[in-house]
Amino acid sequence: MKKALLFIPIVSLLASCGGPNPSLRQTDLKILSPTEAPAVSMYNFVNGLHTVLNPASELLPEFGKDNYDVIVAPAKGGLTKIVKANANYQMAAVVTFGNFALVSTGKDTDGILNAGDNVLVFQKADIPGSVFNFLYGELGLNVYDVPDVSDTAGPLNTGSITIAGDSIELDYIFSAYPLITNLKKSAQVVERASDVFASKTDGKRIIQAGVFVNKNLSNEKADEFLTLLNQDLTSAVADPNNIVNTFNLFGGESEQKNKFGVAAGAVYNAMNDRNGLGLGYQKAKDAKAEIDYFINDILKLNLELNEEVYY
Repeated sequence: MKKALLFIPIVSLLASCGGPNPSLRQTDLKILSPTEAPAVSMYNFVNGLHTVLNPASELLPEFGKDNYDVIVAPAKGGLTKIVKANANYQMAAVVTFGNFALVSTGKDTDGILNAGDNVLVFQKADIPGSVFNFLYGELGLNVYDVPDVSDTAGPLNTGSITIAGDSIELDYIFSAYPLITNLKKSAQVVERASDVFASKTDGKRIIQAGVFVNKNLSNEKADEFLTLLNQDLTSAVADPNNIVNTFNLFGGESEQKNKFGVAAGAVYNAMNDRNGLGLGYQKAKDAKAEIDYFINDILKLNLELNEEVYY
């Protein structure tokens, strides 16, 4: 057991009362993000961070308003809002590059992913499902779908799922970190989606969460924010304790889960497993070819991604 999981939370009176914690970086930016990995990427901006559980209903509609200086959103959703709804935002960076992985339940008799195997996938009609289909869609698998990554938690422990009253024994589960950091002994990660994706695309990356800046935000403030964010994520990947320390300054486990959707211990375990959350930083303009490929070739969105889309 790694000692990093035993940090004692240090919570200031202001933080416990819901106000900004003076021990953490101060910011006047209003930032909106989904919970889990996108929110974790904003760990040093927690004093300005607002999080939601459902991006489709709670986050994407905000692209039509001017309530936030920065929105961290699925690249697919944010770019669609910019191109099709003329949202007053530009994509500035990519901060998560896929935290998906294929997990074996230990029930596949030949131990090889092939035709006829039962596989559980989450969000089949969204980014996870599109990535899965690109990687494994030609294998003739029996694919079962659940709405959210959290719905794979039970099957990861049991190796089975009940659908329409029928109990189905699963050979593999396409899930995501940090859920898959605490697998039972009979289950194991077969391969990372990001690794397989890179091998099939000459090194391209999965474009998952993007940072979108409001056009009303001054260039000076936007550039300062992005410079700090780049530094934060570089530090986090090099040493996950940088995230853990900030989480523990912010609050206890329940406060961490309420804000980020995940607590420090799970973040550390995931990040310590070859950056399981897929965090990183890439300026969007510099990744234009990769973004275009992922959005239009993998997700088939047919969006016209011109220079004006990017900050």
